[in-house]
Amino acid sequence: MATAAETGPAKVPSDLGAPAERPAPAHAGAAGTTAAGNAAAARWLGLRPPQLALALALLALTLHGALQGRVPQPGPAPWIGGGLALAGLAWTLWAAWLFRRAATPIRPTDMPLVLVDEGPYRFGRHPMYLGLAVLLAGGALALGAPALLLAAMAFVAIVRRVHIPHEEAQLRQRFGGWYSDYAADVRRWL
Repeated sequence: MATAAETGPAKVPSDLGAPAERPAPAHAGAAGTTAAGNAAAARWLGLRPPQLALALALLALTLHGALQGRVPQPGPAPWIGGGLALAGLAWTLWAAWLFRRAATPIRPTDMPLVLVDEGPYRFGRHPMYLGLAVLLAGGALALGAPALLLAAMAFVAIVRRVHIPHEEAQLRQRFGGWYSDYAADVRRWL
């Protein structure tokens, strides 16, 4: 496991100086969640966010082809869309690289070992999700495929409802008050 000195300002539980708070309930952050809703969320949780984004993009492009009868062509702003897509990809890869460097699991279902709070994590608590959403939205502009914008919105809705509440409950369980302070200081998206 990486030490705090190796990973910069990231925190590990031993750095907290206080016992972790009790774990948040499994449904934390998902208002109105029922047992059936928890089961459905658990199924979605098994689909990793990059796979989810790819599946939604392929579905959107298939829908576009079925409705338009053609493969997407350059859209109204191919350079702007392409730039957004590349920026989203770079943001996602930067955030993922920081997880790898800190030797903390990247899968949303694994318990985190280190709380990374540097790089893009200074601006938002979920930069990988934001980057994937921007990648999809940029692709919509670049390819002139409005269905990709719908895919981006569906991606945000799913991770907001399923992945984020699960991850934030794990982070509160693992890092206690330190994560609560971080969450109070840093917005969820940007």
